[in-house]
Amino acid sequence: MKIVIVGAGAIGMLTGAYLARGGNEVFFVEKDKETVDAVNQHGVGLMALVSDEPTALVFVPATAFVDPREIKSCDLVILAVKSFDTHTAITSVAHLISKESPVLSIQTGLGNLKIMEQVVARENIICGFTYMAAAALGPGKVRLGGLGRTYLGELNDQETTRARQISKTLNDCGLEAELVSDIIEKIWSKVLVYSAINPISGLLRVKNGQLLEKMESISLARRLIDEGLRVAEAVGLDLSEFDLYDLFFATCKATAENVSSMLLDLLSERKTEIEALNGEIARLGKEYDIPVATHMTIMELIKLCEKWTVGGRLPNS
Repeated sequence: MKIVIVGAGAIGMLTGAYLARGGNEVFFVEKDKETVDAVNQHGVGLMALVSDEPTALVFVPATAFVDPREIKSCDLVILAVKSFDTHTAITSVAHLISKESPVLSIQTGLGNLKIMEQVVARENIICGFTYMAAAALGPGKVRLGGLGRTYLGELNDQETTRARQISKTLNDCGLEAELVSDIIEKIWSKVLVYSAINPISGLLRVKNGQLLEKMESISLARRLIDEGLRVAEAVGLDLSEFDLYDLFFATCKATAENVSSMLLDLLSERKTEIEALNGEIARLGKEYDIPVATHMTIMELIKLCEKWTVGGRLPNS
């Protein structure tokens, strides 16, 4: 397949590396010119989960563009940008998206679908997400941070030929994928878990696995998950099939040595995705009159961290 990946961050590069290694033609759309130049010169460097040696990087061929208008056609667009970049990203590749060349979102967060629907037809969108974890090692280089399944599904809950083909392509390339009929509920299940893992690890400056070492962090995670479940129920979603506590523990264990994307953003003085996680849960809680004090507090703490790091350091600090 000819696949365009919008966003050459950690997950975008990891996905692209697996797809390219599996024989697909991979094109990245990325606004960072240094990353574009690195990919065009060397391809994508992939480091295995068990290695820390720079020599363990395996490079696979790929092409990258700053301007997506240079790409005229493709079989699939994968959206792998941060939630706050969704509108700009989907607009930039709208000319590539059709029923035969759908866009697959593998983003974490709520609200991305609504944004995409403002730009492209709903029937041309496939939603998904991944439990794979990755860490960027520099421009064009990525390390596998944890194994996990990727879920995808049509918004009408139908099992279509195109969705089956995408799932098969991912599986053939070593990305364990599952085609599901309840993709929105599954997205919410991940969001509720990561609305605990990401901000708590970011505030505490710890790896994912360390969240399981103290009862206080586990208790805080449980409160966030419980509040999120009540909001999901108010929205009309049935998440009873998911054991979210178990999913929280399993995810922390599977990515024990991984540094969450939110912690990496704070350490790198970048804007976080807090608005698409706890912020969206808090917004919906207010809309449906569901108490979400823990999510509000967590969001405010992360926003304060952003204000003191992302272009907002105090004088003489």
